[in-house]
Amino acid sequence: MKTPTRPLFVLSANADVIAACNEAADLAGAAVASVSVCDALSKLEGGNFDGLVVVDPAFMAPLSIHEFTLNFLREHRALLFLLTPGDAHHADGLARFVGAQAAIAMPVDAANLADHLASPFGAPTALRPDPLPTADTTALSESLNEILKGREPQSRERFLEAVADSETGLHTPEFWQHRLEEEFKRSARFRFPLGLAAFSWEGEISQDVLLELSGLLLLDTRDVDVAAHVADHSLVAMLPHTGPEGTRMFAERVMKSIAEHNLVDLLGESLEMISATAVAPDASLVNSNAFLAQVLPSQDSLELEL
Repeated sequence: MKTPTRPLFVLSANADVIAACNEAADLAGAAVASVSVCDALSKLEGGNFDGLVVVDPAFMAPLSIHEFTLNFLREHRALLFLLTPGDAHHADGLARFVGAQAAIAMPVDAANLADHLASPFGAPTALRPDPLPTADTTALSESLNEILKGREPQSRERFLEAVADSETGLHTPEFWQHRLEEEFKRSARFRFPLGLAAFSWEGEISQDVLLELSGLLLLDTRDVDVAAHVADHSLVAMLPHTGPEGTRMFAERVMKSIAEHNLVDLLGESLEMISATAVAPDASLVNSNAFLAQVLPSQDSLELEL
């Protein structure tokens, strides 16, 4: 795939960072059309930053660089790279969660950054997989026909009915619990982070309000996340490969979105929402039910146990 030519924007006032970015741009060749430096947060207003963007955390201080990234990518079509003074491997997961392409360690290795800039998707070229062999279409067709032989056309529809609620778009509680147990075990075994975020309310709500809450929750979830109405007064989202900070930010975004919609309960009073988060692995958790109980109100936790 031919790499597109894009402008590079460096959001930093650090001379060493700027010099390394200029060197990386030279190494990236035709992938970088130009280099522009923005050395103050106030200069971002009204600018066009579509292209490649490198962000120095000191540029945002004391603001959260991850919150900035979320807002920035809503306004600009950019491949954004976050510089980090810490361990880039650990920072990379959170960077990708908020929409950045990667976390880049400081001091900046110009060759490493150039590898990212030269990729069509912002991934280092060294990480690209080997080309797949050419498929034998005749053999593939025969295999598919054999696999599908005797299957009813409605099998996919029946599967979807079993795992998803057609009205809310959320997963069924049964499927959600199954996935939670799977992901909890995977988290404990391989030490992958697993986040839970619950959104609970008191009182009774109409089906229309439940549908609106479900829609607002789904708007902020990724394809790999699993959300369900697991108890009478709670919606819960499971966030694989998401640590404490990413889980907290996810919950804050959903709560802010809910607050902006001014929802009411069946008595016509403002709907009071609370959120809670938890993250595995945690040696104190004996099983997935204990993990879930950490984020549910006590009454909903009791109902699940019963």
